[in-house]
Amino acid sequence: MKIFKHIGLLAVLLAGLTACQEKVTDPTFGKDEMPYIYMDWAGTFVYNIGDVMEFTAQVAPSNETECRWLIDGEIVSNTNSIEYEITEPEPFTLRFEAERNGLINFREANVTVIKPFVPKEYNKIAMGVLSVEGDAAQVQWDYITHLMYASVQVSDDSGKLTLPDAAALSKLKTVVSLAHNEGVYVLIDITGPISRPTGSGFYNEVNFNNVAADPEKRKILIEDIKNFVSEYDLDGVNIYINNLNNDFGGLSNEDQLTAFMDELGEALPKAEDTERGAFFVTASVPQAWNNSEFSWLGAVKRLDWMNFMQFGSSDLSPIPHAADWNINDTAARFVSYGVPAEKILIGIGAFGIKYDIPAGTAPTWGTIDGFLSYFKYSEIVKMDPDAASKNWIASGTGGIFYVGVSAPEVSVQYKAQLARDNGCGGMFVWAVDYDTTDSATSLTQAVYKEMNP
Repeated sequence: MKIFKHIGLLAVLLAGLTACQEKVTDPTFGKDEMPYIYMDWAGTFVYNIGDVMEFTAQVAPSNETECRWLIDGEIVSNTNSIEYEITEPEPFTLRFEAERNGLINFREANVTVIKPFVPKEYNKIAMGVLSVEGDAAQVQWDYITHLMYASVQVSDDSGKLTLPDAAALSKLKTVVSLAHNEGVYVLIDITGPISRPTGSGFYNEVNFNNVAADPEKRKILIEDIKNFVSEYDLDGVNIYINNLNNDFGGLSNEDQLTAFMDELGEALPKAEDTERGAFFVTASVPQAWNNSEFSWLGAVKRLDWMNFMQFGSSDLSPIPHAADWNINDTAARFVSYGVPAEKILIGIGAFGIKYDIPAGTAPTWGTIDGFLSYFKYSEIVKMDPDAASKNWIASGTGGIFYVGVSAPEVSVQYKAQLARDNGCGGMFVWAVDYDTTDSATSLTQAVYKEMNP
């Protein structure tokens, strides 16, 4: 009897499961309920001229829903599918609509068509840095000459690159296509594990230094970099060995680091061999009291420019996070190391630092980080409508230090004048996805206008 009882119970469970499955696959909709759309989708698509754009949407309830595809507002299909050949180079808006009882659900995307590459003309470089958390919609293409994607990391001592996740890599492909349409070259930043938003390395994290200084391991790394550049159609490589913050107090095996850069330069494409007529090899120097450890860069054979990350500095008591004197001091030192002034780019950090040190507390270098907090520039502007004309705003019991557009000191305008006085080759913004897009407050726009008036 127990056997038959169990069989009967199983039959009841199976019947219930079948009923549940029917409810999932064929749901009942009320008259005022929005139709469903099932389809892989993204906010941006990129095609070449001659490509055929193909999509098929699944909608529910299928027998009560009207479907249509629209391009720039005009209906091109009255079904749930579209096949559309790209014949013109102009971008357009693609929209799918599912309508039921007057209720419309939709998907919409911007479609970019790849054009022949025409490099943007400029007087001085105005580079934007896009972090892996950012996306193409945050790049102000009219106000940059080059774009650097930050970052792909050397996070262990194997020599292999540690890549961002699949979503970030997919966004990178879109960014590269859009950049080339705008005449903008794209570089990939290669670094060690990195702290955001400051761009500094972590204490005692020295794997990149160790790999670059090891002749066998750097062969693996250089091959990985070459493959990545090829796969993602990039126009340059930036090397950022952010390992100064360690017990050793500096970099190790500087002669081997020079050899790494020379071997990398030999392995990467030459400008004359590229489709777009340029390929850049650059390096970044961190904001640090001991960044003279990078003096060996003056001996590197192939180096188009250096990015001075002169922001993110902190002390045991509140100070501006990007002191202006750093520009004159650091530029003069690296010129003495053999780096031409026109190969120096001055960085602007699009973030601020706040000190929260309780009264009576004396921080040490081992504890100061626990009293610091960081704010993106776009957040700072929301806190104070006049923030763009300042370099400090009150916040709680203290204040936030940052670089604004037009303050008398510690601003884009003042630093741009220092860059010109030192004969520097341009400026860059770290990072454009921390910035605003408003013409009155945008650091990216301010840098571009200062470098290319």
